[in-house]
Amino acid sequence: MYNAVNKFIISACFAATLLSCGNSDRESAQQLSDAAQVEISAGRYEGAIMLLDTLDTRFAAEVEVRRSAMKFRAMAVEGLTIRRISAVDDTLAFLKAEIDRLDQQFEYVANPGKGLGGNYVAKSLAKSKSYLLPRVNDEGYFTLSVKMPKSIGFEYIKFNQGSQSASTQPIKASRLVKVEGSEMTVLQQEDVTSAFDWMLDHSADSYELIGTKSSIKQKLSPELYGAMIETWQFAQARQAHRQALIEREKLERKLQLCRDQIANAIDR
Repeated sequence: MYNAVNKFIISACFAATLLSCGNSDRESAQQLSDAAQVEISAGRYEGAIMLLDTLDTRFAAEVEVRRSAMKFRAMAVEGLTIRRISAVDDTLAFLKAEIDRLDQQFEYVANPGKGLGGNYVAKSLAKSKSYLLPRVNDEGYFTLSVKMPKSIGFEYIKFNQGSQSASTQPIKASRLVKVEGSEMTVLQQEDVTSAFDWMLDHSADSYELIGTKSSIKQKLSPELYGAMIETWQFAQARQAHRQALIEREKLERKLQLCRDQIANAIDR
């Protein structure tokens, strides 16, 4: 970051020097264009863009110089885009490795009914009798199934570690399903984000299902705690991977646009 800032400052000072040399506007504009080309050759694309911005702002009337410099802007953006693609590719490789590592700990469970998709569930919880079941759906989002043996008017979960705790967001009664005296619901990712971010740094050892009528307190076994954290990380990795793929696709389109602009400028 320090070197990047220095390069910006150097480019700005260089531009100011050019503008104070007493040359005609056309000569000064051409010098800025030439300086931008030098910056591009040196891989200092941000500096080149700064010089070209100065050219467009200070010498708006020098249409011919600005037109001939358009290819330099495209080249600078091309260089920055290639650099960003490389960084995104590194991120994708890391996330793919993380997903592959975590994937071994999960099994895919299809929902009943044709075309209803399914969820990834930690293998360690296949036979669990816990009231909580963390899952990752087909879109890569985290959900937490909550099943209670009795109706408590469930609102939220509080996770505890000693005297410290974190809670999920309260939900409305309309989201509860009651069957033969029991109660169940599904918490979405946005309902649990703050609590699970807290649990990444705290080894919770118990949880409470808090309701309007009563509450249920349970020990949080290391097995269930570990499965919830792994499920959360699995969901985050899958979502980040999807977002990185989207960014990669956008960057490819941007790169092609730059190259088309460069080719058109050269053909003129």
